[in-house]
Amino acid sequence: MRRYLLLFGALISLLASAYAIQCYACESVYEDSCGEDFAVENHFKYDCAFIAPPRFLENDLLNVNATACLKRVFQENGVRKIVRGCYFGEVNATDVWCKMDPTLTAVQNASCHVCDDEDYCNGAESAVDKWRILASLLMFLLAHQLL
Repeated sequence: MRRYLLLFGALISLLASAYAIQCYACESVYEDSCGEDFAVENHFKYDCAFIAPPRFLENDLLNVNATACLKRVFQENGVRKIVRGCYFGEVNATDVWCKMDPTLTAVQNASCHVCDDEDYCNGAESAVDKWRILASLLMFLLAHQLL
């Protein structure tokens, strides 16, 4: 019986990790290719099922699993930094869950971009995305003219 419980537990943990989002995790101050001109490198790819939430968020989280990817842009001591990683918390409550570590007192102009629409969505905006936005805008303008 114990053997079946152990097997069942292993199966459940595999299923849980199979559905976890995968994100890029890097910091521009350590990797030039993690900055605005983002270049994909294999060591940036992380399965968020194996990433723990930041310590300063742990007590507030109902679910300790990552829910999305994030790209954070801020200045610290006058240096512009970009950090990509796993996002923990409600995807629609970025004002609550995107808060910075309170021990970082020299941080200014922080912005947090969260996405959960596909794996590795916190990389650079692709040319395909730009064309989709342009096509949507064009369709809107043409529809407006037809009506």
